[in-house]
Amino acid sequence: MELAGTERGQQQRPVMVAPTVTAASGALGAAPIKISARDVSVFYGDKQALFDVSMDLPDRAVTAFIGPSGCGKTTFLRCFNRMNDTIDGCRVKGSILIEGKDAYASNVDPVVLRTRVGMVFQKPNPFPKSIYENVAYGPRIHGMAKTKGDMDTIVEGALKRAGLWEEVKDRLNQSGTGLSGGQQQRLVIARTVAVNPDVILMDEPCSALDPIATARIEELIDELRQNYCIVIVTHSMAQAARVSQKTAFFHLGRLVETGPTEEIFTNPRDSRTQDYITGRFG
Repeated sequence: MELAGTERGQQQRPVMVAPTVTAASGALGAAPIKISARDVSVFYGDKQALFDVSMDLPDRAVTAFIGPSGCGKTTFLRCFNRMNDTIDGCRVKGSILIEGKDAYASNVDPVVLRTRVGMVFQKPNPFPKSIYENVAYGPRIHGMAKTKGDMDTIVEGALKRAGLWEEVKDRLNQSGTGLSGGQQQRLVIARTVAVNPDVILMDEPCSALDPIATARIEELIDELRQNYCIVIVTHSMAQAARVSQKTAFFHLGRLVETGPTEEIFTNPRDSRTQDYITGRFG
């Protein structure tokens, strides 16, 4: 934050500046499209929360949804794994294709879809089970392991991908709820990747964490995006700049603009985007 120049005796007025986009943002290049959304609208009863949103989300990259509270970014995120189906009176119109297949086709089982499109929530939500059983839960109900040895391999691999193995390998039988907040969130991420999803959704995954834990989760996101399509909702402009390759700005239920993160933060096309990322509103 900088201070605007003032005359003597006049109170200094803070001026927000856009966060620096780091090298981690990277170029999208020719990344293939993982999710394609067209004219997606969402209604809660008679109230329309999302208006005709169309965008493509690349594979093996992080797409960040930014915008003020209540702008529709989480509503749109929840369309990808049909979490909105669990809300009474919620209706989704439009088309969402994941790897070219309609996520809302009549023959699609939402439970199976949520295995392919995992979700990490704002507050860490480990099951009241052991660390091992937290990770083994999904693979067990989906029959992914024939033997105890197979399950051990899956659990170890998932914990390693979540950057948690070295910290918990000697206490796998202890409760997952006994871990620190940052460790719990990484445990939830391990639980998500254990079933080999195609997409990982993250709804403000660091908002309840301290700066050190947040930095570790951001490092993990950058590692995971080498193998997954990741979509993150965040209120932190600095976080979006650090972890994403593509950014979408929402306002009042509409997609204002989307593009490579570096372009959105350094040369936005819409004045509303410029105003938001520089702190003039939101």
